[in-house]
Amino acid sequence: MSKSIFFTGQPILNQLLNLLDRGKIKSIARAGKHDHYYKHFDTYTHLITMLYCALNKCTSSREV
Repeated sequence: MSKSIFFTGQPILNQLLNLLDRGKIKSIARAGKHDHYYKHFDTYTHLITMLYCALNKCTSSREV
């Protein structure tokens, strides 16, 4: 992994997003046809939203 994991002064969500490869996630979603019927959130946006919910201890996705 060539990305540095030693960040200072950045929020945790931003650090996690810097470790994710958006192109790789989109290509996996495209290969598995996971975004075939989506209306609002594609796979990458859904992943970011769920990470935000987990880090902020949301009990429902409606809290976002």
